[in-house]
Amino acid sequence: MIRLLACAATCGFALPIVAAMAAGQMVVIDQIDRMFDRKVVAIGTGDMLRFTNRDEFLHQIYVESAGFSFDSDEQAPGEIIDVTFPRRGEYEVRCGIHPRMSLAVSVE
Repeated sequence: MIRLLACAATCGFALPIVAAMAAGQMVVIDQIDRMFDRKVVAIGTGDMLRFTNRDEFLHQIYVESAGFSFDSDEQAPGEIIDVTFPRRGEYEVRCGIHPRMSLAVSVE
């Protein structure tokens, strides 16, 4: 791997390789029947959760914690909201419209 990176640097294509290695993962969370499709998800630092509204109702995603906060606009049916978690921690994602919707996110 080190030889590959050294060769890439001298050949002028190091940035695409480094960018590919540093890219976060995306996990899709569906919202359906006024619920998230799971109760718990574990992701890495910098990974993104993609919330897809597959419901017939509006949703509104928010996270409120000391380490990270996020508050979306209303999400109409068919719309997507992407949330990137920049630091380690335990977070709870909620829907401001449907208080029983809860997703525990563990960022490692």
